[in-house]
Amino acid sequence: MAVKVLEGFAGPGGFSEGARMVGLADMLGVEMNADACASARAAGHERLEADIRSLNPGDFPDVSVWASAPPCPTYTQTGKQSGVQDYPIVLEGVARLGDSQANTAHDDAYADTYNLVSDGRTALVLETLKFAFRLPNVRVVVAEQVPPVRGIWEEMAAALAAAYDFESCNVITVRADDLGAATRRIRAFLVATRDYTPDFAGLPMRSWWSCGRFEPPQIRLPNLMSPFPKVSMAQALGWPTGIRINTRGERKTAGGNEFSADGPAVSMTGNGLRAWYRTDLGKPDGLLTYAQAGLLQGFPADYPWTGGHSSKFQRIADTVSPLVGTAVIGAAAGLPWEDAVWGRLEHIYGISRPDRPRYRCVTDTAGSEQFDLFTEVAA
Repeated sequence: MAVKVLEGFAGPGGFSEGARMVGLADMLGVEMNADACASARAAGHERLEADIRSLNPGDFPDVSVWASAPPCPTYTQTGKQSGVQDYPIVLEGVARLGDSQANTAHDDAYADTYNLVSDGRTALVLETLKFAFRLPNVRVVVAEQVPPVRGIWEEMAAALAAAYDFESCNVITVRADDLGAATRRIRAFLVATRDYTPDFAGLPMRSWWSCGRFEPPQIRLPNLMSPFPKVSMAQALGWPTGIRINTRGERKTAGGNEFSADGPAVSMTGNGLRAWYRTDLGKPDGLLTYAQAGLLQGFPADYPWTGGHSSKFQRIADTVSPLVGTAVIGAAAGLPWEDAVWGRLEHIYGISRPDRPRYRCVTDTAGSEQFDLFTEVAA
């Protein structure tokens, strides 16, 4: 297929929006969820409704950029974390994929991983490395997951450097509100480039690990400066100050059941998001709409979310923030991306780009809550 960018586990359009924002065209997303495919197509993103495991990477000879966002429920701290318990099994699968590059007898040995893990979704991260190895002309790999998967990304990065001669392989963590999104969602990214070292200048990173064809594994100093403003949930949704959000009804859990909308929203989950409501309005008037939830992630208010009530919120919570997607995929592909982020911030939040102020990371305390903020550095 004549496709330049292939996206696995493409969902409703997070990476797709980000790629389009930096001008990457000829993109095809592979996704098996019908609702997610419908949303993406309605937004102008091409989708192939299929299980990524049923595809042959050799059928995509023109693909130069491979983006992957495998599902995270078994790894996330809000789930049962069976993926964390099965970590050694997945790492063995990574090793078998590495061996397959040198020994065709091991070509599909990694597939046993699906039978060994307690939840088959855990092994889907391996498709990221399989396609990175076997797409005939891939030059750039970008993959997204929750922070507990960093160790798996590091093993894959080492395999790409050792077995496939990628020049630069990086594992970075990026938080959405550091790029202006109104949510504190944090994700770990694998960024690998075959022919050059990407320029991460301007990309705020919470952590940074790297290796490469001529570079041993090392922990690098992350970039904790951001040119982007901190956008509160209230600011993004046009609310007054002082609003509080209830996330768990009357249940009193260790993490609390409310947060202030005067800062970025807490990281979202599909099951939790549909229950959030403004305490000043109560239910049902104070419940979030799909448009409001999408805005927090960095989607336009009119993005075409499709499917049932629960499905819509699940898709919104699961997808890559377009603001993060455009920054990471833009930096990986060597494309200017800051203007695209600012353009989206102006479009969805009405925030115009200032004369390039810089921000530094501090810890802000609001009542009993603490959260990191980037505040403007005085000239």
